[in-house]
Amino acid sequence: MNKFDFIKASIEDIDKIVSLRLALLKELGELKSLQEEHLIETSTREYLQKALSKNECISYIAESNGEAISISGMVLFQRPPYLENLHGVEAYILNMYTIPEYRGKGLAKRMLKKCIDESRNSGVKRIWLHASKDGKHLYKKMGFTTKDSEMELFL
Repeated sequence: MNKFDFIKASIEDIDKIVSLRLALLKELGELKSLQEEHLIETSTREYLQKALSKNECISYIAESNGEAISISGMVLFQRPPYLENLHGVEAYILNMYTIPEYRGKGLAKRMLKKCIDESRNSGVKRIWLHASKDGKHLYKKMGFTTKDSEMELFL
């Protein structure tokens, strides 16, 4: 049985985060060319340099024998208060990914639990995400409910 190490990512782990994020986006078919891959890689590195140092983005990495094999990401932000969340602190979970050969070993569940615990400790009252078809079962099992009311506008 494999032994897994779980770490809270720091700026020194940016290469690992970027590598797993690119693998996720490729698997989802969101990167269509090497140019798109390069743009996302460069932009992600710039974003992580700032966001990790300000604790606005939190990422956990699971490693096996020193190799990054699974990742979770979470962005913390504050919005105006509302009745269910009088402090307005929220977390958005993204980039949950495990490389294919390590799936089915409970890594995603453990990573998600770390994000939930971190949220609790950071005063977060609402955690939200967009689930892939494969991820919905896990999120429901961990207490997330479906809310299909989101809309967007790109400017």
